[in-house]
Amino acid sequence: MVAAVFALGVITVLIKGAGSLLPEPPTRVARRLAGLAPALLAALVWVELAGPDGVTRFDAKTAGVAAAALLFAVRAPFAVAVVGAAAVAALLRIG
Repeated sequence: MVAAVFALGVITVLIKGAGSLLPEPPTRVARRLAGLAPALLAALVWVELAGPDGVTRFDAKTAGVAAAALLFAVRAPFAVAVVGAAAVAALLRIG
């Protein structure tokens, strides 16, 4: 896992460096890079929600992510979704 995170960090630095050298990336590269950010975000969410054995635990974090997803589905602003998710998670941890 550490090696994968390190490799993704190196790839990110290389892509950012190439961005200053190539003002307009080729179309094929641009299409693939457009899908990279959502895939990395989904992987980050999965890693944070999964337990040490890789199985999702249904706890306050999971409820917070579900609340944020619901708020995004109804087109709530980003700040509202973040505060709503934090509030749901906090209320579940308190009670």
